[in-house]
Amino acid sequence: MKRHTALIATTLLLALATSCNTDRKEIENNALGYLNATGNYLIDEAMPYANKETKETTLTFLRDNLIPNTPKSYIESNTPATIVIDGIAVENDTAYVAYTKTTPIKTLQNEIRLVKEDGKWLVYVPLVLPETITMRGDTTMVQVPASTTLPALKMNTSAQ
Repeated sequence: MKRHTALIATTLLLALATSCNTDRKEIENNALGYLNATGNYLIDEAMPYANKETKETTLTFLRDNLIPNTPKSYIESNTPATIVIDGIAVENDTAYVAYTKTTPIKTLQNEIRLVKEDGKWLVYVPLVLPETITMRGDTTMVQVPASTTLPALKMNTSAQ
């Protein structure tokens, strides 16, 4: 009987460990997919990795408003982006992924959040608009469509 109980306990521990490893792999893959796409200005490619709110607000805003108003020369100078995952922390149905993004003009260390929804780990990035975005100097206004309740965004765009 002891052998049988030990076998069941071992099986449960292995199942739990496999589940955790599967979650970590999905978290890493989805974070990398999202970060590689957004880091290289390929917003439509980021959509499958994002939750509904992120798709409908953040990614839609980037695709329809911010990127079309970003100078092509800046995008070209800031790509390709390389993403390295520095660490993953999981707390229940929320994961935090630390990463380093390196482009030809800068290196950024940051963190992204993923949430488990309907059994899938998806990136959650709420839309938060800064008052200004600095992209090498000059100031340009990015107008948000009247259909949104978002304020206009000031964007600095000239070379330093």
